[in-house]
Amino acid sequence: MGNELTRSPMPFMHQLSDAVILLTHDFCIHEMNSEAVKMTGCTLPELKGLSISCLLPDLNKKRNEQQTILSGDTHDPMLVDVNIDDLGTDEKYKVCILKPVKTEATDAFQEDLLVALTNIVPDFIGIKDGDGKFVYANKFSGEMFGYPHTEFVGKTDAELGRLIPYFKPVFDYCIETDEGVWQGGKLQRCVEKIPASSGDRIFDVYKIPVFDDEGSRKNLLVFGREITDQVSSHEKLQESESRYRLLAENSTDIISTHNVEGEMLYVSPACEQLLGYTPQELLSKKAFALFHPSDMRASLQVHEQLLRGGDISNFQFRLKSVNGEYRWVEATCRGIKDETTGTVIEIIAVTRDISERLEAEELLRKSDKLSIVGQLAASVAHEIRNPLTALKGFIQLFQSKGIVDCEKYYGIMLDELNRIEQIITELLILAKPQSKKVEKKDIKELIHYVVDLLDRQALVHNVHIVCDLGENLPLIDCVENELKQVFINLVKNAIEAMPDGGIIHIDSKRQGRNIEIIIQDQGCGIPPESLKKLGEPFYSTKEKGTGLGLMTSYKIIQEHNGEIIIESHPGKGTAVKISLPIR
Repeated sequence: MGNELTRSPMPFMHQLSDAVILLTHDFCIHEMNSEAVKMTGCTLPELKGLSISCLLPDLNKKRNEQQTILSGDTHDPMLVDVNIDDLGTDEKYKVCILKPVKTEATDAFQEDLLVALTNIVPDFIGIKDGDGKFVYANKFSGEMFGYPHTEFVGKTDAELGRLIPYFKPVFDYCIETDEGVWQGGKLQRCVEKIPASSGDRIFDVYKIPVFDDEGSRKNLLVFGREITDQVSSHEKLQESESRYRLLAENSTDIISTHNVEGEMLYVSPACEQLLGYTPQELLSKKAFALFHPSDMRASLQVHEQLLRGGDISNFQFRLKSVNGEYRWVEATCRGIKDETTGTVIEIIAVTRDISERLEAEELLRKSDKLSIVGQLAASVAHEIRNPLTALKGFIQLFQSKGIVDCEKYYGIMLDELNRIEQIITELLILAKPQSKKVEKKDIKELIHYVVDLLDRQALVHNVHIVCDLGENLPLIDCVENELKQVFINLVKNAIEAMPDGGIIHIDSKRQGRNIEIIIQDQGCGIPPESLKKLGEPFYSTKEKGTGLGLMTSYKIIQEHNGEIIIESHPGKGTAVKISLPIR
């Protein structure tokens, strides 16, 4: 404390149930707690600085403990116990504690109040003496046993067992547990079952022994609260947990739970069959430690989504087995939220092995490729047979007629040879595996490159190319030469679709998480029945087209996780829309 009571004890004293008055060394009132205000009927501003004698006129200031009269204008004089003591080592202040002196009337009132309270609670409350006889039992006790609670007084459990035979096993059990409490000499807790027509009622019972100064048995306090519903719910929960644990431990899928840091809390035994680890071995690891490095980034994104409250279905990644090999798996995950805060506190995952399924899908893709190769082979044979037939015919004609100088036939033969070369070149582009370098590129630069490349060819056909490319478009991840090839194929198609000339519009803009490029011509359009076949090998609406250029374009855009949509109306031209994702 400082010179002027800088650290007052009154905030603490306000929490006390006793009336406390802080006095100066000359017995003047300095502060009062709330109980003192209630007892005296006066506020601190009314009394501060006044002598304590204004409240306690008969106070003997030389005695620390005494009984005296508390006077006041707002209440009748009352007898109080007064205790005055120094405030620690600070000689400037004294503490005066006032307590009303209880009278027989007060005791009777408090006893009546206590009885009233115990009779309205839905709990068993009983008090026994040292010989086991009830000295008190509340109303609920009588209702529970169907016997007047006032008749419990003066009777032991053995006597009540004879008077109420139906409950004799209950009273016998009470005798047994009571003796255990007395022998133990301290509070004990037990569970008691009370038979009823609807089934046993279960009570959580506290028994408290009280001994006198000589250590003899004085009273046994018994408090029992019914927990039938809680026990039933707990048993059902245990049964449910057992059932689900049985399912988890016999499932071929791995069922696991993790905390928000990724530490495993539970792993089902299926992990041993899939990865070679026992559940105990995995519990010492973090889930992320098993992930393939290439899948780590996607896994962290999934983890963040789960922490935000989202659910994840069919997430595919690789897990490292005990022998170091990686297995492809698929997981469905969801977060478990705290009911109070709504934050995710745990993650549950069901993970299954999909290695065999992926192998089957790969075989199916290979089968599809073989089927396509067969179709291509038949189409190539048909497409190449026609120019070869013409070449063969001219050569046979030259041999039979001895024709040597025939300029017009040479031109036709060269055209047919060029057609064969074009078909073979486009087939090689489709079939030959090429090294690909994925880079971030500006889509506008790629389009301008193609426009500059084809601008002269467009002018020859009286075609003008107009570009309206969006500003500040983000870069995209792509193989530059492949996208250039797609734009070249599509712009060339647009030029050739307008033999009488026209305008080609090329627009680009951002659409959500994609960039959309539209190439619009003013040609004759494509009939609906032909639109469905576009992209098939060797199907073309052009007289000398092979269809391989558009097929190649579809393949390239698909590998870039994009999409090509062709819209056309006869007589109104064709619009090719390309959608590419922004990484």
